[in-house]
Amino acid sequence: MIANIHNTYLKGEKAFNSKQFTEAKKHLVSVVEHDTNHYAAYLLLFEILNNSQSSLLKIVVKELKRLNPKIALDYKPVSRSKKTKKDTSIVTISYIKLMIQQGKAIQAKRSLNAIINHAKTKKQILEAETLLKTLNKKKDQK
Repeated sequence: MIANIHNTYLKGEKAFNSKQFTEAKKHLVSVVEHDTNHYAAYLLLFEILNNSQSSLLKIVVKELKRLNPKIALDYKPVSRSKKTKKDTSIVTISYIKLMIQQGKAIQAKRSLNAIINHAKTKKQILEAETLLKTLNKKKDQK
């Protein structure tokens, strides 16, 4: 428990003005932990955390809006982009040969292109390129 919330806030404000943001954050978080209605401490915390990806920023914004519903904050939540993972599962050359025998030439070509673009070994890539050339020649002969 901190002895004097106001003195702790002043230490945080002094550190903030000196651009010692880590120190300021420590004092200000201590203040709001003991007094959840300390508006000034939340404002300084917002200034420190704004444009960061801190999970604390969301809480600070929520508390500021609770204390002052009409507050206009220049705050844009940092959206974490959802990276879509490409399906890089590659079928084997022997499976592609089976596709060709079954007359699934288009599917076989797609799979061969996937191997060419995503395979990790030169041997697989060269084998896929050779098979693709053979498929294309058969198509041209028809």
